[in-house]
Amino acid sequence: MYRKDQNQTFKGRVSVQVCGALVGLLLLFGFPIGTHAENSLPESGHPPGWEEVQSLSKWVIPSQSRGWVGVQGHERDKPMTVTPGNRFLRILGSHAHWYFDRQNGLGLSDSQKQRVIQVLIRTRNRLVRLDAKDLFLVQRFEAAVATPSVDVALLGRLNERIGEIEGEEGGIFMGALEALQQVLLPGQRKIAVAKGHTEIPPLSVDLSSAVFFADRILAIRWNRLQSGFTASDGSAETKALASYENGRKAILALGMEKTAWDKKAGDLLSRPVVDLKSLGAVEKKAGPIEGQFWEALIRAVGSLNPSSIR
Repeated sequence: MYRKDQNQTFKGRVSVQVCGALVGLLLLFGFPIGTHAENSLPESGHPPGWEEVQSLSKWVIPSQSRGWVGVQGHERDKPMTVTPGNRFLRILGSHAHWYFDRQNGLGLSDSQKQRVIQVLIRTRNRLVRLDAKDLFLVQRFEAAVATPSVDVALLGRLNERIGEIEGEEGGIFMGALEALQQVLLPGQRKIAVAKGHTEIPPLSVDLSSAVFFADRILAIRWNRLQSGFTASDGSAETKALASYENGRKAILALGMEKTAWDKKAGDLLSRPVVDLKSLGAVEKKAGPIEGQFWEALIRAVGSLNPSSIR
């Protein structure tokens, strides 16, 4: 999630992480983005859009691993990932497999292969404890959202702590990536760099998985809030729905920016030899967007506290 010192934070990005036609992404909403809840209630007694939100919440809550109805592309077919450890290891593993592939002409010696394996094992063993801590904190974050009244300050502290752990994981990942590349001899590195300029980069317009996670968190909060509404709470429910819609708009807007930067990082990471300096420059620019994204989620969740809508 978000860490104050963004220069030391690195998020794992692969294909899920160049948004072109951004307007098309607006179709991901279950209801029109430009609409706002009206003050008057329809005959059902609920504010406009209530049924769509209800449907979204019911779809999300029981499904602990699949995101929300409207997930597109590869995101639909895989479990939701909220910690970076496995993503980091998959990236490192793909580089190792590329090095070992005889068709690529690197011709690694047995000793070089052993060095690569040692880097992978050492990295896995260092990440496993950190990623477990990260997952536990993410679960606490999610649980805090489902309480009757959310402690926004607690969410901020959890978010910062998660960012610190993920920053540490990112540092381990970057060190491992550099160590893998140092295994290559100058001639092998020259071959790998040349091939990297002719390979097609990962192509998809899937939003970052973080967008779906954030949307799910917001849906959980809405579900918890609306369960306490009574027939006489029409105006409060209308205000809550407007807050919910505005929160989703903010998350999507920042999520599209975040995804575009994630794609740029993914393009660099997909090359056999990663330009670490260029990757660091991308991450430095992406950091503020990352922070704004998670802050927007916390604000949106706080706007759905009972004290915020009455």
